[in-house]
Amino acid sequence: MNLFPSRQLAWWKKLIFIVLQLVAFVALAIVIGLFLELIGELLLPGSWLDNELPLLIWGWTVVLLSVLTAAYVLTYAQSKQGWSALGFTSTGFNLGLLTGLSVGGGIIFLCFLILFVGGWVKITNVSFIPMAFAGWCLFFLIQPLAEEVIMRSFLQNQLHRYFGAWPGLIVSALVFGLLHVGNNAFTWIAGLEIVLGGLLMGQLYLYTQNIWAPFAMHAIWNFLQSTVLGFAVSGMDTYRVLELEIVGPEWLTGGDFGIEGSLLSVFFILVAIIYFWPSAQNEAPWSKLEAEHVSLNLPEEHIHESDSV
Repeated sequence: MNLFPSRQLAWWKKLIFIVLQLVAFVALAIVIGLFLELIGELLLPGSWLDNELPLLIWGWTVVLLSVLTAAYVLTYAQSKQGWSALGFTSTGFNLGLLTGLSVGGGIIFLCFLILFVGGWVKITNVSFIPMAFAGWCLFFLIQPLAEEVIMRSFLQNQLHRYFGAWPGLIVSALVFGLLHVGNNAFTWIAGLEIVLGGLLMGQLYLYTQNIWAPFAMHAIWNFLQSTVLGFAVSGMDTYRVLELEIVGPEWLTGGDFGIEGSLLSVFFILVAIIYFWPSAQNEAPWSKLEAEHVSLNLPEEHIHESDSV
């Protein structure tokens, strides 16, 4: 017996369901976001929101709360599943964090080490400002989680539900790349790298069966690359502990876009994608819960039948 009947629908019905889910998600997130912005204007001091970093932190907090609520409401309405279906589970929490931190941090550090040893980047100054360091650390916890809720908990999940693992991985990776097209100093190498990075984070989501791995990779990638090591991140400048002089070619160093614009990071991400390639055979976190729910409500003979297929 097929435990996922949504995949047996005609392709045009699947597209209709996906489009309706997208429209509902965007509309609900916007409504929630406007409400939170209104609360912020009433409760937060104006001077606090006049500063760049607090404004960024508040803006992305609004985005995170909005998309998280929208994803939860739509998932519950669709399948009566809660946070675990979105990847927010305590099972595999440590594995998820360790995997994401190791992959993201390892790639960024290897790229920096090669560029530094090769003389293509030089450290010109070290400046540690505790408040700025903590502020950008907080920002790079909130912003990546918001993006991963959109990409993983909602978009990849929905595509996986109707079309399977690979469509979910590929389409969410392409969308992730398109969202960065307008960034400062964007290049074709940066676009390729970001699409591949989105694919890798989608693989980590399936590999660990939770949101913590792609979130940890995304967070350490942005924070280590920019605030700690001194590069731009997706074309955005932040406070930097290390001040760098970049003297190597743009295709190697990433230039003003950051390491994401470097062929070095493209290479290491490809290596990681190949390593985690078997994870694309895994179902998404929600599917295991759904299968267990269906099995509990099937007569025993149907359970044996579904197990044998």
